[in-house]
Amino acid sequence: MPSFKSFVISAPVRREMDAQAQNPAPQPTAVIISLRDSKERPELGVGPAKDKVKAFLAGHNVGFTESDFYIFAALLPDQIEELAKLTAWVYQIWKDEIIYGHLLQSAETVKAAPSWRTFDARGQGITWAVMDTGIHAEHPHFAALNTVDAALSRNFSVSNTLDDLNGHGTHVAGIIAGRAPEGKPCRAASFLEEQPDPQVTDLNAGPSGVAPLARLVNVKVLNDDGTGSSSTAIRALEYLRKVNDGSQATSVDGVNMSLGYPYDPQSYGCGYSPLCEEVTRAVDSGLIVVISCGNWGYGRITLDSGQQVAVSIGSSITDPANTEAAIVVGSVHKSAPHRYGVSYFSSKGPTGDGRMKPDLVAPGEKVISCSIHLDKGFEYEEMSGTSAAAPHVSGAIAAFLSAHREFRADPERVKQLFLKTATDLGRDRAHQGAGLVDLFRAMTSV
Repeated sequence: MPSFKSFVISAPVRREMDAQAQNPAPQPTAVIISLRDSKERPELGVGPAKDKVKAFLAGHNVGFTESDFYIFAALLPDQIEELAKLTAWVYQIWKDEIIYGHLLQSAETVKAAPSWRTFDARGQGITWAVMDTGIHAEHPHFAALNTVDAALSRNFSVSNTLDDLNGHGTHVAGIIAGRAPEGKPCRAASFLEEQPDPQVTDLNAGPSGVAPLARLVNVKVLNDDGTGSSSTAIRALEYLRKVNDGSQATSVDGVNMSLGYPYDPQSYGCGYSPLCEEVTRAVDSGLIVVISCGNWGYGRITLDSGQQVAVSIGSSITDPANTEAAIVVGSVHKSAPHRYGVSYFSSKGPTGDGRMKPDLVAPGEKVISCSIHLDKGFEYEEMSGTSAAAPHVSGAIAAFLSAHREFRADPERVKQLFLKTATDLGRDRAHQGAGLVDLFRAMTSV
């Protein structure tokens, strides 16, 4: 009688078993045991299946852990073959894959890695300004490639240093460009409200920005407490325009502005505040301007009963994101944007005068990027907000321009291309704009 291999054993587990078959002392394989469930026959449901599998494992002196629907164990090849015969209780045996922490799992979400591999689009030869709290240029992420252009960097804030003493700008800059030294393990911290101390995790792979080889210009416009003024931002934009005007070639391709303030319709026409108009001037000069749409998309209202309820707030786009000429970015989940959609905090459109904003969305939830807290034992940390979403788009455009240099100094053409190639997440346009930025599709569309 012919022998058949059980399809209950998944292909990765089968490959591991075949490899172990050549080993005189085979090692156990970590597996996830998916249990059969039957709503029609409770006696064949997850509970009884768990009991059967637990009894099997106990009979083989195998330890295990469990969740509601799975059992996790490490089994030898012959034990896996035997377990797979319990088809009334075991649906599938999967490999318990090893996962590694990376800077920007979100880089995969915007399809940066395929663009690196296929087109070598890593931002080489492109320069991007970061208008923020500064950049800690000595961070290994930037120092390894001398990423920050000191000659062009300027301080427009009231701080007496160009260095970043706040952390916001360094986090933003690390999403756009730079990468960790190869072969050097890194540490990342996540800050949770209920835990006073950061939870530090080892990163096994070298973190990288979306356009790792791009150059950055540190334009400090926010003070060390994270606040600033429109006038400072206007001066900084003017400086960048004049840098380009004073050179034969484009010196600065674009600027990331992960900043803003609530728009007051009583003060200005929407998109026509002084800062908005300066953004328009910058775009007209050939500078690509990417702006976060704001974190005012969520709040609470008080009902007549006095009860407070959470609500999504429409027409909450901030200035200068109301500028029509800019590329305005909202936030989505960093690894599952189709499932979870637009982040609750992300400001929603339309603009106060009825235009569709944001233009695009990008990962902005718990994004890992550079930290200034190197003295605390970690180089990277998590942050959330549209401030983290915008630099994904800045990095994507910088990577694109490094392979399609004919698009440099043509902001409108670049904007329309990225809107046309975005991935529709099936959400309202006022929430998602054209959709999720897709670098690989932009690369292949021209």
